[in-house]
Amino acid sequence: EGRKNIYLIVKDLDDEYWKVLSKGAAVSGNELEVNVYMSGSEDEIEIEQQVRLVDKAISLNADAIIIAPDDAVRLSDCVSSIHAQGIPVVLADTMVNCQDYDVCFMTDNMLAGREAAKTLIDDMKKNGVSENNEANVVILTGAVTVPSLNERIAGFCGYWADYAPADWKILDDVCKSDDYNDAVIDIKDIFDRHDNINGVFAANYFTAEGFAGYIRDSGRKDISLVNFDFPDKISELMKDESFSVSSVLQKNYEMGYKAVEACVNLCDGEVPEPKFVDTGILIIDHETRNTPQVQDILSRY
Repeated sequence: EGRKNIYLIVKDLDDEYWKVLSKGAAVSGNELEVNVYMSGSEDEIEIEQQVRLVDKAISLNADAIIIAPDDAVRLSDCVSSIHAQGIPVVLADTMVNCQDYDVCFMTDNMLAGREAAKTLIDDMKKNGVSENNEANVVILTGAVTVPSLNERIAGFCGYWADYAPADWKILDDVCKSDDYNDAVIDIKDIFDRHDNINGVFAANYFTAEGFAGYIRDSGRKDISLVNFDFPDKISELMKDESFSVSSVLQKNYEMGYKAVEACVNLCDGEVPEPKFVDTGILIIDHETRNTPQVQDILSRY
């Protein structure tokens, strides 16, 4: 009673990534003495479900709404409708194709993709791939309508074109999966059809998890993997130093924490600057995962 009511709508209630983001929002809400109500879609393609949740939040007189949109294009009108009613709207993790929001907290995915490419080049060299030999790299990603994934891949490919050895090629055959089981099938199919794959860039959670399962089962220690996020299968694989694995950790806890903070400030009439806030990344591997900085982030998972 008497507190501001902030509604947080995430992409997938059961996904560990969104649980961490929600945890940051909950801690921020407790500190700032506001109510934070969390909801979300059952998976990242239930766009209409997110629209219904926004409508419900509006009907409950939300003081502010935080949303991680399932689809940058199809959720744009929904975000615009929140803004048109004078309700502060904050984006977390994912941008939309409109400007009708107050502030967005997310990873600079283009820059993160470039860092992923740099890491994979270094890891492949450490794993014994000569700059003078031919090598293939495969990209694993999710839905093409997710701007963050497209930006990661664009950043990755841009850096690769500029700095990778001339005979190290990115395959045109891209795996697109938004489900663990589909990712496992698609990955196996790609590796059955292509030889001499020495590197993998997994741009989303499901393909990272799927490839971790594949590389563990096949024992392919000649392949270097760089992935986004930190599913359990990646964590277990990274404990074995004989596998070449590096992960790009997004600071999703900070996204949730800062989003609630921004909502409170917006309700008090403050205009956030800048409109886009890069919450940053941290790249970890077998050697760095036990450092205090990394352990602080991993403790939230």
